[in-house]
Amino acid sequence: MSDFKTNKAYLFQYRKKMEKIQRLEDKLAQIDGDIISLKSPVSDGMPKASVRITLDDKLIQRDELEGKINTLLTHARKNRSDISRCIDALDNQKQALVLDRYFISAQSLEYIADDIGYSRSYVTKLYVQGVQSVIVV
Repeated sequence: MSDFKTNKAYLFQYRKKMEKIQRLEDKLAQIDGDIISLKSPVSDGMPKASVRITLDDKLIQRDELEGKINTLLTHARKNRSDISRCIDALDNQKQALVLDRYFISAQSLEYIADDIGYSRSYVTKLYVQGVQSVIVV
């Protein structure tokens, strides 16, 4: 049997990347909102005390964020594929179901238990046994 912590860390890679992508997408949505609300600079002849954020600045930030998101998505897809292969190789399909929904679909163990009609302790047991049984390649 493999080490639980090592296997869990390996399986958790995809979920962590997807959480990071979600955070960056939220930031991107904020920048899009800023772009929409950004007004063009008004020249009233008075000196300005602060640096004005321009539309160009926001567009550059947006491009950088899109690049980061696309790079993370590329890596996440490969992780998802590798992790799915490990989960699919499990003999116990109940364990595979729990691990797939937890690590790939990012569902909580409580939600999984409620959704499939198992007790929370049984789903936790399937989760622990599945993580211990998975063979990381």
